[in-house]
Amino acid sequence: MVQPLLDVVSPVMAAGDDAWLSLADCRERVPAPLEPWLAEPGLLTARVRAACGAATRLRLLRLEPAPLDPRIARRLGVEDATCVLREIEFTCGARRWIFAQSVFPQSTVRHHPWLRELGDNGLGESLSAVEDVRREPLEYRELHGAHPLAQAAGATGRDGPLWARRAVYRLAGHPILVQEVFLPALGRCD
Repeated sequence: MVQPLLDVVSPVMAAGDDAWLSLADCRERVPAPLEPWLAEPGLLTARVRAACGAATRLRLLRLEPAPLDPRIARRLGVEDATCVLREIEFTCGARRWIFAQSVFPQSTVRHHPWLRELGDNGLGESLSAVEDVRREPLEYRELHGAHPLAQAAGATGRDGPLWARRAVYRLAGHPILVQEVFLPALGRCD
C-alpha cells in the first residue's frame, strides 16, 4: 500500500534542484528498457493505455492541501507556502506501473480551480484541452529508497533505485510541477 506523503515527510520535498538532470546527462545509467518511457515526449497516459490496453487504470490516491517546500516554490518561481498535492497511480491489472505526484501551488489553483476537480481523470489529458499550456524541459533523477518521492511512491528499497522524471507546466504563466516515478512492475501486466 502506498504511504501518504505527509506521513513520510512534511512538507512536499524537493531533493535539491541540482540533483535533477537532463536525460543526456544521465542516459548511461538508465536501464535500456526504461529509456523510451523516460523520454516519452507525448502524454504518458496515452503510452500506458497503448501498452496495457483495457487493463489500464488510473487511481487517485490523494488530493489535499499540503505545505510547499521552499525549494519547490523557488523552482516554480512562486512565493506560496502551501499547495494542493495530487497523487495518482497507473496500474495494468493489479500491477502498479507509475506513481505520479502533481504539485499545484495555491496561486495557480486560484487561477485554475478546475485542478482541484480532476478526480481520476488524467492531468495530461486535461492539460491538452487547455489553451496556453507550456511544458518546460523534462528533468530526471535516480531515486534511492530514502528519497521522499520514492517513499511517497511506496518504494521499499528491495527493488533498487527507481527512476523519476519531472516537468514544470505553465498554464497561462501559472506553474504546476508533475513528478512521475517508474515502478519495478512497469511493462508487466496480469
